[in-house]
Amino acid sequence: MKENKNLSHEKWEEWLELSQYGELSATDQRQLDDHLESCDRCRTYRARMEDFRLMMEDAAPPRPGEADLREARGNLWSTVTLSRPEPSSAKEWIDRFLNGLQRLTFTAYPSYRSVLGGAALLFVGLVAGYYIAAQGDRTIGFAGPGIDQTDLLTNDDVAISNVRFVDSDVSDGTLGLRFEAVRPVQIMGPIDDPDIQRVLTFAVLNEQNPGVRLRAVNAVSASERLHSDHEIRDALVTALMTDSNAGVRGEAFNALSRYPFDEEIRDAMIHTLVFDENPALRINAINRLQEQVPASFDENLERVLRTRMVLDENAYIRTKARTVLSNLSAP
Repeated sequence: MKENKNLSHEKWEEWLELSQYGELSATDQRQLDDHLESCDRCRTYRARMEDFRLMMEDAAPPRPGEADLREARGNLWSTVTLSRPEPSSAKEWIDRFLNGLQRLTFTAYPSYRSVLGGAALLFVGLVAGYYIAAQGDRTIGFAGPGIDQTDLLTNDDVAISNVRFVDSDVSDGTLGLRFEAVRPVQIMGPIDDPDIQRVLTFAVLNEQNPGVRLRAVNAVSASERLHSDHEIRDALVTALMTDSNAGVRGEAFNALSRYPFDEEIRDAMIHTLVFDENPALRINAINRLQEQVPASFDENLERVLRTRMVLDENAYIRTKARTVLSNLSAP
């Protein structure tokens, strides 16, 4: 097989780690084997990983035998069940078990703590399962408020994903599954409603679809009733400085122009002037900054303008920066 020359050494090292645990696909493993034939660096890295694995195996405590496990389980059960009245509820069972486990772990059998930890989890699971079954309903947390199990699974608007097996042993006729059920939610209300604002803020910052982000910013920009909300203002500042879509950044800029100019908005304008790749946005930023000079002028802004006057690739911005600085220095 032809070796993939486009992979970096960091990627080869990641594959070596996956290979050590048997997690690499057969195709990638063949590529890795071919690469190792000609790469001293990766062979050295593999040797270091092997030395580390052997060192960890040598340092690990000896694994307990079957007789040790049986003895530990017997002592655990005796500690839990003896010398106390019969518990009347699941809570009393669990309290008794944890108290007995604490005494047993730190006094009688300190070398079997890891074994007893696993036994503890098993015992708690059995007690909890027995208690839940006794209540007549073995389904916990399956559906949200107002949604029963049948409604959740039969509605066409519910999307099921990320299915995991909780209990795959079907010998008792039951099966345990955990999954994510996503159901659309629709809300409608005044644009200054707190729930509407919360969804708009989320959409501006987190929605993957740039069209949705753009519409969310447009809704904010078009509203006369949101321009005193600091959370939305902060979301617009973040969008202007970090959004990957130039259209979204532009609309965020327009929306911010309707907010009172303050230090955070000024810093966002400076960030746009220095780092944004879109020349139109940089021009808008320097124009907005010029409108606020000299009230917002300080050493940081002066340093940025002097840098833009020399280094900016856009002639208009270079000229505008020189003009602003000249006006400030004029008597």
